[in-house]
This record gives sequence, structure tokens and C-alpha cells, in this order.
Amino acid sequence: MEPGAEKTPVGTELAPETWTEIQVEEGRFFDRHWSDVLGAGKLDLEIPPDVALFEQDLGRSLAYMLERMGDVRGQRVVDLGCGPGDFSIFVARHGAQVEAVDVAPAALEITRQRADANGVEALVRTHLMPAERLDFPAETFDWVLGFGVLHHTELALLGAEVRRVLRPGGKALFREPLGANPVLEFARRHLPYRGKYHSQHERPLTYADIVLLGSFFRTTEIREFYLLSSLSRLLGGERGTFFRLLWAVDDFLLRHLPFLRRFCRYVVVEYAL
Repeated sequence: MEPGAEKTPVGTELAPETWTEIQVEEGRFFDRHWSDVLGAGKLDLEIPPDVALFEQDLGRSLAYMLERMGDVRGQRVVDLGCGPGDFSIFVARHGAQVEAVDVAPAALEITRQRADANGVEALVRTHLMPAERLDFPAETFDWVLGFGVLHHTELALLGAEVRRVLRPGGKALFREPLGANPVLEFARRHLPYRGKYHSQHERPLTYADIVLLGSFFRTTEIREFYLLSSLSRLLGGERGTFFRLLWAVDDFLLRHLPFLRRFCRYVVVEYAL
């Protein structure tokens, strides 16, 4: 992709043969969403330090992902569906060279602003492109990352593309909302909660989805998160004695009663070539 191409308005100059109708609609939806968020002043440009991020909602799963990645200094990473750049900047702060990909120009603009505000502008580049059609050479990346992107994509196309751009020995790591708990699904569909927004094409990930994507790779590792500790969303984060108690109970239940894992709120999936 040529420099500056990420500023092309969604749905106006993008050739139909390049983007699907769903990709264009997703781009328009999230472009409006992130433009509204930024315009309303609801988004801080500075991202908190790791210790604070790990105490926010979904913080434990973020810490686990960093543990799985290990030392990323000097490694090349692509962040699929980067949104406002939280995780692109998080990984860049740990020394990775990050290519941030999204279908929403506003998301990429926010990512650039935040990269500058957090002092990692030299390590983060943005690209307007769908995750299923990456304009990078084969065997480019050590890691392909996604934080809530799989459930927006066509997985059969995505799997082939992720495999193509990974270097030999490379890995892909994704954190996704898990769609196997009927109570959570009811809440997601019908109950109001802070920060709720959904595009018409997205759906929580299923175990069948995980298996489908895994067919492109040699190994698949799954770690479910947030059973009772799903209350962290209502608690405003993952700090304090009560959350630690919930986490300890989760750890015991998920270790000894593995059938409960499907009822968790999120899942982290790691694929390896």
C-alpha cells in the first residue's frame, strides 16, 4: 500500500473487487463510531502504563497475551482490526515494529495520534485494508495479533492470509468474545451497558470458528477467561480483594470442571505454523 493510502474515504474510491460489501459496511460503521468517540472527547490519547492496563477490564487476559509473546523487541507484528490503537501501542512500547490494520480511516487517524502521544510513532504504521486481504509480502511477520477482530471476519479467507504473511515459526494470537454462554449472549443482545456498540455483521466467536481457523495451522492453544470474574465489567476493572477472590474461584472451577470453560466471557487463542 502506498503511503497515505489509509486516508482514502471508505466506500468512495475503493474498487468493489478489492473490498466486499460487508467490509465496506464495517468500515463505514466503525469510521462513524470512532469519529464520534474522538469528537466527544471520550478517548484519552495517552495509554496507561502496563500495571494500570492489567487492572482494567480484560487486563488479566492482556497480561497473559504478553506472557505468551515474550520478548518482542525488534520483531515485526501486524495488529488486525487495530481500532483506536490501544494494543498496537501496547506492543510497540515493548519494542515491536507494528503495522496497524483497520477498515476505518478514523481508527487509523486515532492510532497515529496516540502513537505520537505515547512516543512510539516511529514503531507504528497504519494501513487501510481488510484483515482478509493484507497488502504485505509473504513471510513478513513474527506475530499476527487480533483483539476482537475474528468475529468480524470471513475466517476461511482470514486463515489463508494470516498463514501467508507469517514467517516460518511465526504465531498468531487472538483475544475474542466467546459466544457459548446463553446468558452472556442475552446480555450482549438485549441489555444496556457502558461502552456497548455492535456492527450488524459481527457475532461472538464459537468453538467451531476456532477449529475452522485452526485448520490453517499446525497447533491451536485455547485459554478461556472470565467466568464469575466477568463481573469485572460491572466492577470497573480487575483490582481489589473482591476481584482477586472471583479470579481465584474461576481458576479453581476451570481447572477442575473444564466443561465450564465454554461459559466464559472471553477466549485467547494461539495458532502456530
